[in-house]
Amino acid sequence: MAGMLSAGGSGAIAQSLTVSPTKLEAPGAQQTTVTVKADGRGTSIVQLRVVAWREGTDPNKVKPTRNVVISPPVVKLKPRQELTARVVRTKSRKVRGRECYRVLIDRLPGIEQNDQAIKLQVRHSVPLCFS
Repeated sequence: MAGMLSAGGSGAIAQSLTVSPTKLEAPGAQQTTVTVKADGRGTSIVQLRVVAWREGTDPNKVKPTRNVVISPPVVKLKPRQELTARVVRTKSRKVRGRECYRVLIDRLPGIEQNDQAIKLQVRHSVPLCFS
């Protein structure tokens, strides 16, 4: 999953993020990782969050949670820089069946978009399930 193209008065600036894997499964584990790579020529400011989600439902129907955390929550990536973020289930009760979340990875508008009438934000929403 990747993509961002924004157009402004001075031409188009292509920025994107690559996220892998695109689905996270953590059977029997309390943690996993996700990798984010900045593509393009500029610096990318990336925000990472985890939200509660019910598997099989609309990926936009999410709720805040403290049961799973991700580190780092915000990072500035240079062009072609890669980050491996750690995702940890902090809930002490054992998982019953499947417990699902969404890892939200947002590339926030940067200073290169200051002069643009339209500012774009790219979001990757990666399903995460513990079992």
